[in-house]
Amino acid sequence: MIKVTIPELGAECQLVNSYADLKNRDVIKLVRMVYLNPANMDSKVALLRELFVAPENVWFQLEQRENHDQVWRLLETLDWVWKGPQHRPAPFLRIKGKSFFLPDENLYNLNTAEFVIATAHLIGFHSAKDDGAALQSLSSFMATIVRPKPDVLQRLKTNQDNADPRESYNSIRSERRAVHFGKVDLVTKIMIAQWFNNAANRLLTQYGMTSGDPDAAPISQGLFVQDWERQVVKVAQSTVYGNYDKVMERPITDILAYIDIKNEEIRKQIEANKRK
Repeated sequence: MIKVTIPELGAECQLVNSYADLKNRDVIKLVRMVYLNPANMDSKVALLRELFVAPENVWFQLEQRENHDQVWRLLETLDWVWKGPQHRPAPFLRIKGKSFFLPDENLYNLNTAEFVIATAHLIGFHSAKDDGAALQSLSSFMATIVRPKPDVLQRLKTNQDNADPRESYNSIRSERRAVHFGKVDLVTKIMIAQWFNNAANRLLTQYGMTSGDPDAAPISQGLFVQDWERQVVKVAQSTVYGNYDKVMERPITDILAYIDIKNEEIRKQIEANKRK
């Protein structure tokens, strides 16, 4: 917590400075406020009310027009809430004495299936109507992307290279492990979710798959996520990577790159037709 002195009001208050300053019961409420609302002034002030510990008489004074500069000064300290970490919080987690590895920094090693399913769980977390459902979705998200190394038999069977230390994605194994992630520190899970969300948005932007809505909640992860079924079916129909199941097994970067190339071909054809 940061001590904040407001000389004009003769007040000394406290400002939450990181997720570590929050009690577990406050974190889900905070994350919902951040991700489910556009980043407009009303949302920011509502969030500030949750993070700035001050008596009501101080808030009454802050809400007066002549003191709005003080509100802006406080709001400028809250970038950490919306942005989340830009870098992977940790390479792995220890759960019951076993190492569970996170994806690579830029998500290049995610296959299409785990990218889509992890995003679905993340959206479920942010749109949950109660804390129980939110925690369940968050644990399922974690179990989807955070996995142990494959054992010897799995490595021999899949001929997996060493670029990704995690075992191959398997939805059944992930569903079974979700309960174990329920015991992982909540703040750690939220940091990983925020990092994944940021990395996914950067990846989708790289391939022209942005949502196009600057005021959308951060979980709005672009055109591919919004319409992934149609996109994957189109790639499968091309037979470049094989059938639908084979496409879902491919790295997400392969699929995004192929879609981007095809979209560029369509754009060029449209431009050529206009010139005729």
